Amino acid sequence: MNLKEKLFLIKENDYQAPAGVFSLVQEMISHIGSVDAELRDDLIYTTLSHWIPGNILAVNELEHILSIVMDDNHLLYRLGESNTDSVFTRSFSMLVIPLLLARHNESPFLSSEQIHQIKMNVFYNVQQERDYRGYDEDKGWAHAIAHAADALDDLAQCPELDKKDLSTMLDLIYEKMTITDRVYSDGEDERMIRPIIQILNRKMISRTELEEWIQRFGTVEKSPEFLPAFRQKNNIKNFLKSLYFRIKFYETDGDLCPIIERTLYQVEPVYYS
Repeated sequence: MNLKEKLFLIKENDYQAPAGVFSLVQEMISHIGSVDAELRDDLIYTTLSHWIPGNILAVNELEHILSIVMDDNHLLYRLGESNTDSVFTRSFSMLVIPLLLARHNESPFLSSEQIHQIKMNVFYNVQQERDYRGYDEDKGWAHAIAHAADALDDLAQCPELDKKDLSTMLDLIYEKMTITDRVYSDGEDERMIRPIIQILNRKMISRTELEEWIQRFGTVEKSPEFLPAFRQKNNIKNFLKSLYFRIKFYETDGDLCPIIERTLYQVEPVYYS
C-alpha cells in the first residue's frame, strides 16, 4: 500500500493513529513537498494537524520532527527560488511549526533555546522567501507567505520572544507587505494581520514605534517602473485596510485607526489606462 492509500484509510477511520505511527509520520514528512496537492495538503498536512497537537507522539518524536522540518531540505530548501516546485516543501514545512507550537502551548516540551532556534529559522525563511504565489491551478496551494504568517502568529505569543524580536517581526511583515513582484490575491494580507494583533496584545512595542511603523507604509521607496509601483500600492492599501478593520473589530489599540487612515491617504494612486 502506498502512502496515499494509507492516509486515505486513516482519514476514513477518523484519523485514528495506527501502530508504528512515528515511522509513518517520518514517511509523511519526507513527502511534505509533493506536487500532488491532495497528498500534500488534504492528506499529509491534515493528518499531521490531528496528530501533532494531540498526544499521539512522544516528546522525543516531536523534537525529531522539528529538527527535520527546519533543516536545509525542508524549511530552508532552495530558499530564494521563485516559480519552482521547491516552494511546496518550504511552505508546508513552515505549516508544521504552528502545530508543534500549539502542542507546546498545551504541554510544554520545547526549551527556550529551541524556541529561539525556531524563531531564527522562521525569520530567515520569511526574509529570504521569493515565491509569492498563492494558489497554483495545477499544483494547489503554495501560499508560502500565508503559512509564514501562521508561524509568526504562534511565535509572537511565545514569552521567550522579547521586544527586539517583535520589532524584527514587524520589519519582516513590512518587507513582505510592500513587495513589487505581484499583487497578493489569496488572503495573504489578512493572514499577516494575525501576528500583528498578537504583537499589540503583548504591549511591548511603544505607541510611538507602532505609529512610525504604520507611517512607513506611506513613505515606502517607490519603484520608477509602472507595474512594480502598481503592485506595491495595491499590496500596501489592501494590507492597511485589513489592519484597520481587524483592529477596529477586536477593539485593540483603536487609537491607531486614525494613523492608518492618514497613511492610506498618503498612498498615492497609480493610474493605468
